[in-house]
Order: sequence, then structure tokens, then C-alpha cells
Amino acid sequence: MLDNQKDPMEESIEIVLEKLVQMTKDIMAKISSEANQCLNVVLAKYDPFRCLAVIVPLLVSDDEKTLVTCINCLTKLVGQLPQEELVAQLPSFLPALFDAFSNQSPDIRKSVVFCLVDIYIMLGKAFVPYLEGLSSTQLRLVTIYANRISQARSGAPIDTNQ
Repeated sequence: MLDNQKDPMEESIEIVLEKLVQMTKDIMAKISSEANQCLNVVLAKYDPFRCLAVIVPLLVSDDEKTLVTCINCLTKLVGQLPQEELVAQLPSFLPALFDAFSNQSPDIRKSVVFCLVDIYIMLGKAFVPYLEGLSSTQLRLVTIYANRISQARSGAPIDTNQ
């Protein structure tokens, strides 16, 4: 339905997206898995700014599963934005990401690292000033992963001196 009925779904995509995020917490694995697959379709096919408008407020959730899902959604969405638009959106979600980075859950922290790394790889040196809110250990972790992933993808580490 999300694939074949894109136009009719367009006007209510925010509601659909929020319900899908909720359904990823279902205790039945099949329902949770299907909700995740549908989330991926929505994030890939619909306006990323409308999706961000739903996902960003949920980044302050106390529910671990919701938070991991939303951070993973954010990671997918930032990859769809042009660099200028991504930079403009950073203030709307970085504070919540930095808060989540201090969460007790290793799954949440891991999701945050991969999201920050993807942003770092996209923006390079321009992202460094935004990382000042991280502790030195967190910053080192993000930098190490960003360089490893960048090297694996392109064969070259990120040049922070550009």
C-alpha cells in the first residue's frame, strides 16, 4: 500500500509514520518486523522533512525501543538531505542525540554513534564544531568510527583539516 498508493497516503504520512514507530514495539516479532519494513519504505519514499517532523520530537522518548527506532530513522533521513539542509536541521536534533549518547542502554549509544558518524562522513570538517557538546571519549569514539567507515567505503580517512 505504501508503495502502490503513494499519492493517497501522502496527506496522512505523519500519522502513518508515528503509528509505525509505535508498532515496532509490538511483542509479536512478525508485527514488529513488518512495521520496521514499512518504516523503511516511508523513509525512502516520502518527504524527508515531513518524516523528520515526526521523528525528531520522539528522540526524547524514555522508551528504549522507540528511541533506538527513531535514531535509526534519523540516520536514514540525514542521508537523504543535501549538505546545506542537513546543517540547517542539526540544531533541531543534535541536543536530543547528545542526551541519548549518555543513556545507560548500549543499543541507544550504538545507534547514536552510527548516526553521528554518518553525519560526520557527509559533512566532514564542517561538522566538528557541532561536536563540542560531546565528552572527549565520545568525540574520540565518533572520530575513530567515522575514519574506519570512511576508509572502508572510499579507501581514505576523513580529512578533518580541510
